[in-house]
Amino acid sequence: MLIYSIAPHPHRHVWHITFSYEHVSGCPNVLKLANWVAGSYMIRDFSRHIMSMEAACNGETVPIIQQDKNTWQLPDQSGTYDIQYTVYANDLSVRASLLNTQRGFIDGACLFLYLPHRREEMCQVQFFRLPENWDIHTTLPRNPENNRRSFQAASYAELTDHPFELGANLEVLEFVANDIPHKIVLSGYYAPFDRERLLDDCRKICQYELAMFPQPAPFKEYLFLLHLGDNIYGGLEHRSSTALHADRRSLPPFGMNEANAAYTELLGLIAHEYFHAWNVKSIKPTQFQSYDLDKETYTEQLWAYEGITSYYDDLTLVRCGAISVENYLNLLANNITRVHRNAGRKLQTLAQSSFAAWHKYYKQDENSPNAITSYYQQGALAAMCLDLTIRAQTQYSLDFVMQKLYERFVSTGKGMDEGEWQNLAQEFVGADLDAFFQAALYSTEDLPLSDCLKTVGVELCWQPENRSSGNGRLVREFVEMLPQPEIGCRFKQQADGAVLTHVFTEGSAECASLQANDKIIAVDGFVCTDLLTQAQTEVGNRHLIHFFRQGLLHQTELLIFPAKPTTAHLKIVDRDLLEKWLFQ
Repeated sequence: MLIYSIAPHPHRHVWHITFSYEHVSGCPNVLKLANWVAGSYMIRDFSRHIMSMEAACNGETVPIIQQDKNTWQLPDQSGTYDIQYTVYANDLSVRASLLNTQRGFIDGACLFLYLPHRREEMCQVQFFRLPENWDIHTTLPRNPENNRRSFQAASYAELTDHPFELGANLEVLEFVANDIPHKIVLSGYYAPFDRERLLDDCRKICQYELAMFPQPAPFKEYLFLLHLGDNIYGGLEHRSSTALHADRRSLPPFGMNEANAAYTELLGLIAHEYFHAWNVKSIKPTQFQSYDLDKETYTEQLWAYEGITSYYDDLTLVRCGAISVENYLNLLANNITRVHRNAGRKLQTLAQSSFAAWHKYYKQDENSPNAITSYYQQGALAAMCLDLTIRAQTQYSLDFVMQKLYERFVSTGKGMDEGEWQNLAQEFVGADLDAFFQAALYSTEDLPLSDCLKTVGVELCWQPENRSSGNGRLVREFVEMLPQPEIGCRFKQQADGAVLTHVFTEGSAECASLQANDKIIAVDGFVCTDLLTQAQTEVGNRHLIHFFRQGLLHQTELLIFPAKPTTAHLKIVDRDLLEKWLFQ
């Protein structure tokens, strides 16, 4: 058995770990630490947080030779090895480790050393010297002796797929969905909120997704680790739990009728990560069947796992009754608008977006909106178009495809090779979808959104609204709009100027030779205290702009262009068709 003994040093944000194991001479004696965490496709170099490392065999100090950033060679000497190492943990993230005087969080990939040739061995994790009032929450099984601070895993993969939340004053909410116990563990600081509303909506979400897929469910219990903070957001799926970050203001207030935007976003995050228990943790690419956390694992299939899951997260909310039809269509119009306002969709296909996640999507810069598209957002729209295309041509739906894929996984345990997802979908529904897949996944053609939405009683109209006037939305009637003025950039307004963060392709700012990090200090000779009001005036107006670039003062002329028709307005024209899609 491989044993990890963990002690905290909260004031220093440091975990002290002792990794103990028996070694037999003649076998490899090499240690590694993961470079990335499953579900978050970027090399994170977790080993940079290791502060010290020492090794002993049978109580005697032995040398450690570091071979590369995350690999260490130990002597080929039989005996009991104790590897003592300290890890700095001050990353407020769902994919790393954090330790302070209030709480601790552990995603195992960033903390647990492993022996590459012994990843299938049983592991034990035991915590020592925790504050007496600290609790530990995880779905990792406790050891048979029922020690409340000792856990065991059948393998390294299982060990790293069960995050830990530790701390005092953790609030635990419980509910049952389809006879399966669920817990929500809340950490952080937050105002009083409507707990019954949160529990009721979470129960609806879980019951819907459990009923959507064939039995058995991929877990026997489920744990939501929800940390509330200030302007934070994120989630990471695991086999029977998920780590979530949300703004403390996203919890439902008392007396709320229709879910507000912040609470809807939280429910969407919960629905998204829960859906991953089937789509990613069960249905998955062949490359993910045994994660190689040492280096990048490339696939063109992320659109099918993150994109389809992003389609179903908001769809689940309306289908289970957590939000209204109108709220759902507003969310849909918003997503359509976000995708179409980015010029990157005309340069990068969905397959390329999936493949390049490691160095493009997860490492975005000021030019990313001009160069890439999102396999989450555009992937969700592709999934919707696929669903509506299947419905229009057959008696089936994307729901049926997902159910068959899960049945296949349960019966065979197999992942999917590149291109196999598309082939299986066509086989299941008995339709030729090759032309759709070629256009949606491997070209930069715009998706057939308008034609697809018409089949379910919704019309789409493109409006020339600027980015500051609002996002896409549901409307009662389409109104002909004159193009609004658009300055063509994003910025951070400060008291004495506006610092540009993004400059969009073929927009006013780019044509005025402005670039990211320029600080506009004056518009038409007046101090820049509100760039939008001062510069985004009327189409065709010209403004004299003074700005600093790398400490030097420059000036340019900003010609105000018309906004492009990329804002989506949706209108319901056939409620019966719409509800047939939304509610089966």
